[in-house]
Amino acid sequence: MNAKEQIVSNPISDLIISHIKETEHMLFIAVPFISSFAKKILKQEYVANIADKRLITKFDDTNINTFNIPTLQYLLASGFKICFNNKIHLKHYTTDSSSFITSSNLTKGGFENNIELTVKIDSKNVTRSIKIFEELWGKSQHNIITEQLLKNNIEKYEVLRKKQKFEKDNEIEVNESSSNCSLNMNHLIDEIFKTKEDRSSKIELIYAANKKRTRIKNKLISQKFETSLFYSPEGHLKRRENLFYEFVYGTESKLAGTGLREAQFKETFEHQSFKTVISFIFPETLGLPAWNLEDKKTYQNFCNGLFDFEIPQYSEALPIRLASYFYPEKFLPIFKLEHLQKVCGALGLSTNAKSKGERLFAYNNFLEKVMKDIPFDNYIKSNMAYHLLFSIELFNRLEKGEEFKVIKNSYKQQWKKEYIRKGRKALENINAIKRRDL
Repeated sequence: MNAKEQIVSNPISDLIISHIKETEHMLFIAVPFISSFAKKILKQEYVANIADKRLITKFDDTNINTFNIPTLQYLLASGFKICFNNKIHLKHYTTDSSSFITSSNLTKGGFENNIELTVKIDSKNVTRSIKIFEELWGKSQHNIITEQLLKNNIEKYEVLRKKQKFEKDNEIEVNESSSNCSLNMNHLIDEIFKTKEDRSSKIELIYAANKKRTRIKNKLISQKFETSLFYSPEGHLKRRENLFYEFVYGTESKLAGTGLREAQFKETFEHQSFKTVISFIFPETLGLPAWNLEDKKTYQNFCNGLFDFEIPQYSEALPIRLASYFYPEKFLPIFKLEHLQKVCGALGLSTNAKSKGERLFAYNNFLEKVMKDIPFDNYIKSNMAYHLLFSIELFNRLEKGEEFKVIKNSYKQQWKKEYIRKGRKALENINAIKRRDL
């Protein structure tokens, strides 16, 4: 037994390991936060012959270091008995001969990198320390961590891990400067907004789409994930009740088409990893807290994680479409980053965004501010954004001397031709072009 109390500063890894190696009868640990670093301190070769190995920790799905399932699986396989108690804050390590009370969690930061203090208590208090641990163990006995419990929560862990993966990314700069275009953008935006267009049918579609979206969200929360909620083949009883049908043939397609084929939806929605995609986008399906996309940093993390899945056909359009579906108040239903970039560039966006996630965040965050005064939802705002985009493209091409008829015929898709027609009218109304130019 140690004769007297000692105070030790970090790093303490070698100290703790040396005592673990010497113990045979018991190893008691009570600590709220653990990480994969625990595998270094508690190597199987160090703990294999210890008779009584017990751990009390937190099991809280709000923090990866209280919900580190692979590490907990490793410890169970190494012979540890584990209970959880989400009220603990103490950090307590006891071996046959010594007991340590410390500020250090069982993480690399706690044992090596952080400024921490550890007290190796005197011999007369070791027995008291063991008693305190046993009392806490008794109070935590109804919360036993088993292999089955960990398997049941592995999906939550994967979502939590992905949520936290991008938390230390640099903040994306989103700045507004003067547009390079000689058009008066404010006048053009005002003109597009004031366009006398009957939007009643679109508003009815939005209402119907919102009701269907609520129904699908409720199903995802109340029942287990089912592929049929997202895709069903021809002839299936639920063919018309899923998201694929909505996107391609239903209400959503009339509001914002993706241009994707059925095979692309099928390949993604039936992929074995797609459930994880939905769990990430809509964590309420697992009973996890909803994304707070009003928080700028959280919003950026969501966008980065949205594209972080290796699924064929799940590359750009589908991630953005799903984001706009589950969070229509935050994402414009424009599914090409190139189109978003053109709109934002015309309005003077300056950003250091590079990856798909960074760009999606930068463009939508910028457009949300620019279009905040428009009293419509994002389905209608996306139409206005396209109206703006093609009006600017038309103006720039006319400025270069191209004829309107040639410009219009250069667009092969009918919906683009229609926006060019609308663009001409808007430009005429703000006197940006004259009829003789056409």
